[in-house]
Amino acid sequence: MTLDRQRVIDTQRLVIEVFRGFREELLGAFGNFEHTSKPDHSPVTVYDVKVEETLKACLSEAFPEIGFTGEETGAHGSSGLYWLVDPIDGTSSFIRGLPFSTNMAALVQDGQVIAAVIYDFVNDVMYTALKGEGAFKDGQPIHVKERPAGDHFVYSMTPNQIGPVKEALGVLKMRTLLPVGAAGHTYMLLAEGKIDGIVNLNKGYGLHDNAPGLFICEEAGAEILPYDEESGVYRSQFILGSSNVVEAIEHSGLI
Repeated sequence: MTLDRQRVIDTQRLVIEVFRGFREELLGAFGNFEHTSKPDHSPVTVYDVKVEETLKACLSEAFPEIGFTGEETGAHGSSGLYWLVDPIDGTSSFIRGLPFSTNMAALVQDGQVIAAVIYDFVNDVMYTALKGEGAFKDGQPIHVKERPAGDHFVYSMTPNQIGPVKEALGVLKMRTLLPVGAAGHTYMLLAEGKIDGIVNLNKGYGLHDNAPGLFICEEAGAEILPYDEESGVYRSQFILGSSNVVEAIEHSGLI
C-alpha cells in the first residue's frame, strides 16, 4: 500500500498531536516515580506503555490501513505500512530526571522510512521530516554542518568499542565522545549540526532506536557509511555524519 503525500502529512500530524498531548503529564512524573524492568533488564514505566497504547488507539481509529509496531506492545496490523514507535526513548534519563528523553516514531512503507517525528518533550522541541523534503526543528529547516578537519566531534554509540574507535578517529584528529543521553537526543545533535558524526556498530540494535533519528539526519544532509548488509529501516551498523567526516573515515580504512 502507498500513501499519498497528504495522507502522510495527516498521519504525521496526529503523531505530533498525541506526543504533545502527553508533555504535561510526562513532565509531572519526570524524575519522580517508580519503574520496573523488562526481561532484558532495561527499565520500563507505566508512561512508556500509556503513550504507546494511546498513540496506537488514535492511529488505528483515524488510519486503519496503517499498522503499528511499538517497543512495548509489539506489532499490530499491516507489516508493509506501519508506524514504528519508541514511546519514551531514554527511559533511564526520564526516571532520573535527566533532560535527554524523547518520544520517537517513524512511518515505514515497504521497508523504507518515509516520515519521522522526534519530540523533545522536556524542552518542548519538535523534530520532523518527510521523505525528500528535508528536516525541521519546530518548522524551521535544520542541516548537518560541515566543519574543517581538526574540528570534528564524533559520538560513539558503541560503548564496548570506544577504545578502538577513539584511537582510530584520533589519527584523523577527530574527538570521540560517549553520548550523554539516549539515541534520539544524539541523532538530533547531528541533525542540528552540533556534533559532526555518529559511530553506531551495535549489531541488532532496536529498529525503534535508530530509524526515526537516522531518517531525520539523512534528510538534514547526513551521509551514511554502512557496516552491514541491511537496508532501509533495518540498518543498524553504520557511521553517520557530515560528508567530510564520513569521507575521511571511509578513505582511512581505520574502522
